[in-house]
Amino acid sequence: MARCNVNDGSSGRLGNVIIYPMYGKSYMRSLPSQYNDKKSKKQLAQRQKMQLVNVFLGPFKDVLRITFKSQAVGRAAHMAAKSYNMLNAIGSEYPEQYIDYTKAMVSLGSVPLPSEASIVRTDEGVLFQWKHDEQEHPLDTLFVIAQVRGQNNVEYKQTEAERRDESYLWKMDCYSKEPYDIWLVFRDYKERGFSNSRWLELQ
Repeated sequence: MARCNVNDGSSGRLGNVIIYPMYGKSYMRSLPSQYNDKKSKKQLAQRQKMQLVNVFLGPFKDVLRITFKSQAVGRAAHMAAKSYNMLNAIGSEYPEQYIDYTKAMVSLGSVPLPSEASIVRTDEGVLFQWKHDEQEHPLDTLFVIAQVRGQNNVEYKQTEAERRDESYLWKMDCYSKEPYDIWLVFRDYKERGFSNSRWLELQ
């Protein structure tokens, strides 16, 4: 930036030089030789990924502060979750990219997930069932997350159900038959960390 020493406070254009006022002084800068606002396919794909992940993770901000805490070294938990999902949770190619729920994570950690898990809608709520594999700690506890598909409201709960129980009934109002996206997570019995999340679809 060069300061214009004449006509302080003036503005205008001289050839390819712009004169503009700032803080009571006049400055000038040259115009770029040409404007190039075209985005490459790679840039457009990256922009689409960012938009998809921002929309997906937006409702989970409160949850991510808990479930992504161990990943948030030197950055916010939401940013850690955003980085992971942009790298791993995008399906297909631009411009048909989408969030692949089988790969997307709303929790990330080293606590083991059960090898088998399922959910079923009941008159009282959602019944979670899983297999307790012997190599896993029996006292790890279940953490559950639910979202009505297409809505921003997210419910989550740290339960008292232990891994060895192999089932848990989450008493919640899901009688409306709306589709839910539900995530099963396990928390270390000493509350030191979480597992990855496992997406379970409730139709």
